[in-house]
Amino acid sequence: MRTFGRREPFLDTPWDEIHTFLSALAEKAPQFGHMVAVAESVIASSSTDLLAGTTSMHDILVVPRPVPEPPYDVIAVRSPSSLRRPANGMVRIEHLSSSGRNDLIDRPVADAVPLFWRFVLEKYGLRPRSVLPGGGY
Repeated sequence: MRTFGRREPFLDTPWDEIHTFLSALAEKAPQFGHMVAVAESVIASSSTDLLAGTTSMHDILVVPRPVPEPPYDVIAVRSPSSLRRPANGMVRIEHLSSSGRNDLIDRPVADAVPLFWRFVLEKYGLRPRSVLPGGGY
């Protein structure tokens, strides 16, 4: 039987480590700022117990907790240096589904955090534990 989900175990990285890693990238390359904002939103909304994250090169990969066994769906926030990078000034968020019904949306980087939480709600049925700064989700 063929499956479309990711087959390797998900290697959970603490969100503060993801934030530190992406912040260091953004210091050298400001176009990574929206990636930092996504990681900050997970931390600031007290949602680190809802979502497991890791990085793949510079992309953020997210699954719900508890971390699923393969094959599993993943939300990918694509970075400016991704192999599947968006156009300049845009963010690309993808849902890579084990059913093969993948979803992809590109938006201006200013929409990165609301778009991320939209995907989390639509694909995993999860909302942030607390209201995000600025009144987001």
